[in-house]
Amino acid sequence: MKLLVFPHSHYCEKARWVLDYKNIPYEVVTIMPGAHMFTVRRYAKDSSVPVLLDGDMAIQGSSDIINYLEEKFPDKCLTPKDPALLKTCLSIEEQMDKRLGVNIRQILYAKLLDYPSYIRFCFTYPMPEYKKVIFSAMYPVLKKKIYKTYVKSDEKVAEAQLEFDEALDEVGVIIRKQPYLLGDTFTRADLSVASMLSLLVLPKEHPFPWGERVIPDADIKALHDSYLDHPVAKWALDIYQKHR
Repeated sequence: MKLLVFPHSHYCEKARWVLDYKNIPYEVVTIMPGAHMFTVRRYAKDSSVPVLLDGDMAIQGSSDIINYLEEKFPDKCLTPKDPALLKTCLSIEEQMDKRLGVNIRQILYAKLLDYPSYIRFCFTYPMPEYKKVIFSAMYPVLKKKIYKTYVKSDEKVAEAQLEFDEALDEVGVIIRKQPYLLGDTFTRADLSVASMLSLLVLPKEHPFPWGERVIPDADIKALHDSYLDHPVAKWALDIYQKHR
């Protein structure tokens, strides 16, 4: 098996975590942004990652990858069997992939795009030096594309911040009552929410070496620090410590 990824991506982390959790052998393939549109479309219908390649099969998207792995490798199951719990689990996963995952990406890109060396580190960490040079040459074009696709405007970023905080507080209401989102059992809902928060809490168990680069700006560090004491941030770090 091969998994096509951007190394820092929280959606790619979600897929990698399931593979690791189930002890499934696989190869990580880090792809170059920009060129990924052609690379990924050799296998899948659009250019998004992660993409899992298993023989002639190409499974795109973290949730679909979990579905595929759960069916093929049922040991250490992460998906509830009970119909009511299953519905709740998948609803949490779908909602928080958007309300936490999409919004934190938008919030952070709005701040980080002015720091090309940090963005290069995020996208090209395991790549050879010549690819890092290519990335730097491409960055002015990539920056505009990323801004247009993910940031859009200051007003949209402000809306994303509000929606992110609301979603975080909703998760907080659940975990005040129980250790996991569905009660006493670790499921794909917990894995998904913790993955979506990885860009914010920077867990040491994450395979990406966050500690090798200092956060490049005081305002960005302040954003991270402002969530350190949030119950959900602490919960996400605990989930990483116990299950990653």
